[in-house]
Amino acid sequence: MAAFACVSISCGGGDGQNDPYTPTPTPTPTPQPTIKGKHLTMTLDMPAEASENVITLKGLSDAVSRTSGGASWLIVTPLSYVSGAPQAKVAVTANLQSEARQQDVSFFAAADTLVLTVRQSGYKGGDGGVDNPYDIHTDQPAYAPSGQVNSTGVK
Repeated sequence: MAAFACVSISCGGGDGQNDPYTPTPTPTPTPQPTIKGKHLTMTLDMPAEASENVITLKGLSDAVSRTSGGASWLIVTPLSYVSGAPQAKVAVTANLQSEARQQDVSFFAAADTLVLTVRQSGYKGGDGGVDNPYDIHTDQPAYAPSGQVNSTGVK
């Protein structure tokens, strides 16, 4: 009968509370809150001619660490940051197309992100827009092949 008792004890049958073979459960780690910054947007409208503008990046309260986005016609340069809101210089080349164009540029400052949408109007032609370097202005009458009448009525 002693053999039976030995087998019963070695086979377990315990409740696991004081059993040295039951692993202690590891505690579930408490999730740490992630720092969520502000997501801001701004829009800047630029004329069709080549120009530059210094803007204040409203809502950002830290220096711009990096930027992303841009296009061949758009140059964005963050300016030195001392205090207050950071600033950036935005420069565009002339838009000689009739369609407006736009590009998003993202500014990252600490945990905050500001997306600046730069919109540039298109060339209007004539006197209503930017001077097109391919238009040659002259006070001479328009050329007309011989035998045809030009806009001045000359053959």
